Amino acid sequence: HHLVCHASPEILILGCGRHIQPISPELHKFIQSTGMKLEAVDSRNAASTYNILNEEGRPVAAALLPCGVTS
Repeated sequence: HHLVCHASPEILILGCGRHIQPISPELHKFIQSTGMKLEAVDSRNAASTYNILNEEGRPVAAALLPCGVTS
């Protein structure tokens, strides 16, 4: 089996855990340099947004931190 990616994601949804966290300017700049938009929200909303955009057939990616993680 081979994984084939036909389109680059147009948006990366970053789930920051239970609460929205500030995104470093370096990360934001790097993501933009790939051509993607970056949306940083709490992980619960990130999962919902990902599912909606995916159901619409839009090229989307998500990186989600667990809601229960504390530092």
